[in-house]
Amino acid sequence: MFINKLHVMDFFELINGSSIDYVLIKNVGRELPDQLKDGKDIDIIVKDNQIDKFEKFMKSHNFSIVDHPLGRKNGWNFGYQLPEHQFWKKNNIEETLYIDVSFKLSCKSLSPKIWIPLDQQINKDIWENKVFDKKNGWWIMDDRTIFIYMIVRSVFDKNQFKDVYVNDIEKMSYLLNDIDVVRSMECVFFKYTNRLIDLLKEKRYDDIINDYICFVEY
Repeated sequence: MFINKLHVMDFFELINGSSIDYVLIKNVGRELPDQLKDGKDIDIIVKDNQIDKFEKFMKSHNFSIVDHPLGRKNGWNFGYQLPEHQFWKKNNIEETLYIDVSFKLSCKSLSPKIWIPLDQQINKDIWENKVFDKKNGWWIMDDRTIFIYMIVRSVFDKNQFKDVYVNDIEKMSYLLNDIDVVRSMECVFFKYTNRLIDLLKEKRYDDIINDYICFVEY
């Protein structure tokens, strides 16, 4: 069962009409707006200086905050002063719709149950380069940031390159030659970056995770 498209579009229409700065983090597999399964969440980032404003907005539009499945109450920690993610549930609708909100672009650490923010420059680029998706009516990250995040998420969050991510990465593989993308990747992967780019170009996705963990040439 899919969540009614109208609930998804209503949320974005409301937040677009507010003064809150947000971006949709990802739409892997093009689930939004009409293929989001009941019980799944919409992932967005809100500027960290607007947390209070965002909470008031959500409460005023019939959302309730609930324990985040990957939050402190479930044993997770947030490093480097990363604000804790929030999980909001839409009230009084037939389906179960969650909004998963973070306040910086982040990923899981290789250490157990720790979230860490990506480099400050990447988080700065999100707001300077955000793009309005006119077709769908919501703000998204620019292609470079989306591309980097899909790679980061595959390595750190998923510990594998799932087909749905590989499909999107390959559609944007021309960015592997983009100097700005390479520089941003170096802020995450450091001296492993060139090795990672080579493996991605060779489509050796199954080798990347173990190769990265075993890399010692720092």
